Amino acid sequence: MISTTIKVPKSTRDRLHQLAARDGLTLAQEIEKLIDKNEPQPLPRLGGFRSARSLTAEEMDAKLREGFGR
Repeated sequence: MISTTIKVPKSTRDRLHQLAARDGLTLAQEIEKLIDKNEPQPLPRLGGFRSARSLTAEEMDAKLREGFGR
């Protein structure tokens, strides 16, 4: 693990310690959890089919038989 100093207001430091204690985590684990929680989530890579118009069930079945992205 690498040691880093981050300068924050005392109130922020106190809040981080309170959150870590509440969750039963170390300060480093709590900070990592907060970063992970607020990091943008990647967009799903499946289900990207788009049609210019609404398809009937039969047309959708035909598209599915063609294969997914082949």
